[in-house]
Amino acid sequence: MRRPALRHLVIPALLLSLALAGCASSGDGGSADRPLVPADAEPGTYWQGERSQSAERAQLVARSDREWTELWARVGQEPPSRGLPGGRMAVGIFLGYRDTGGYGVTIEQVAVKDGALVVNYRERVPGPTAAVVQAITSPFAVRLVPAAEGTAKFVRVR
Repeated sequence: MRRPALRHLVIPALLLSLALAGCASSGDGGSADRPLVPADAEPGTYWQGERSQSAERAQLVARSDREWTELWARVGQEPPSRGLPGGRMAVGIFLGYRDTGGYGVTIEQVAVKDGALVVNYRERVPGPTAAVVQAITSPFAVRLVPAAEGTAKFVRVR
């Protein structure tokens, strides 16, 4: 099965992550917000596509090797590594089945804010006049980030 070229989607997400990371502030010296997405994405830390095995919408955090394997089972591929790389965790967003192509999801920023893990993501929805493939798709995005505690909060940004 041929994998689609996704480099054209990763670069804009990287540039936006750089811009957003530059806007992070530590506030009044209390609990500092700290971005977890590295400014320059390392190869092999971000995956996205239009076809996963996830029939329903899901937002996941994988902090253990078992959760990492389960996340990749939802993608429908073998994990890129036997377990989570040391000191890392993964966040994943699955949009579920869509009737056509043209849909997508990008993880924009991951940060710790006020003790919570905040995952900002953007969905791409085709416009009413867009030419799209007439096929069932199931878009996803998975990102490795430094391990952090806190309850995950997924925020859709426009």
